[in-house]
Amino acid sequence: METPISSVDSSPVTKEAKKRTKLQGMFNYPDGRNIREKHYPAGRNQWVTVFFNWADHQLDDEDLMDLVVARIVARDGIISSEPVHHDVKWCLSLRVPGYWNLSDIEIASTAKDIAKWYRSEIRHAGMQINRRYLFRRNNRRKMRHGVR
Repeated sequence: METPISSVDSSPVTKEAKKRTKLQGMFNYPDGRNIREKHYPAGRNQWVTVFFNWADHQLDDEDLMDLVVARIVARDGIISSEPVHHDVKWCLSLRVPGYWNLSDIEIASTAKDIAKWYRSEIRHAGMQINRRYLFRRNNRRKMRHGVR
């Protein structure tokens, strides 16, 4: 009996692609284990990023997500095709699935609903914001280039 031929492209996986598949997530399970973030190819998704300041650092997780919702409603953030939170500290990016060609208003509205879902998971299921990663000391990009 012959083995069926796979229709999957067998191109080699680069080191960068391997690194991207093991991204640290912005949220933790109730026991503190990190919920890893999957790599999503560029162009298929939009990311809404909200930035934080020193005063925001003192808020608890639920209030921090309330702040994310408020900043999205106020259009105080950015929309991009890649998550910003891996390269810039003190920000949180929420993935908006790119199944359709959404307008900026629709992307922001969807991101608001996603942020409300995370807030609900924090409140009722014990999910936690990964504060160590969110409020990290140095930007990842700077550390890659040896600047501290």
